[in-house]
Amino acid sequence: MDRFGSIDAKDLKIIEALQVNARVPLSELGRAVGLSQPAISERVKRLEEAGIIEGYGARINPRALGLGLMALVRLRTSHEHIKTCLKRFSEIPHIIEVHRVTGDDCFVLKVLVPAPEDLETIVDRIAGFGTVTTSLVLRSEPARPIGRDLVGRKAERRSAAGRAAGKSSH
Repeated sequence: MDRFGSIDAKDLKIIEALQVNARVPLSELGRAVGLSQPAISERVKRLEEAGIIEGYGARINPRALGLGLMALVRLRTSHEHIKTCLKRFSEIPHIIEVHRVTGDDCFVLKVLVPAPEDLETIVDRIAGFGTVTTSLVLRSEPARPIGRDLVGRKAERRSAAGRAAGKSSH
């Protein structure tokens, strides 16, 4: 397995299942995928070592923590301000994602705040670096898991080819 996708259909099933419930016992995961406990343990370990599975975590509801306002803030700046901007962003805890992008803007920031005045403070802190455009998020749809629909066709073909080669070698 390499970082360029040498995974098969069983690996994709594991990846999909862990994105839905990272706390699933390995024995249950193995049954769902059709692998024994040792085999599923080895597969998960290989996916981790290959950097495909980067970690496990909880999904947090920001509204339940009083962070009911989400905004996407775009910043257009000049190249000489890039490092300074990154430093400033790291100093603002309400900026939870930073994306360096192509096009007219240089950055897209995901911001979580309790109220509009908190967003205004953040916008004011970064506006000195260039043009700021802010969009309030009305609703977010759940993220789609990375799996068969995205990378799976190639893996499924590779898995089928491997099964066919195994049958012909007997």
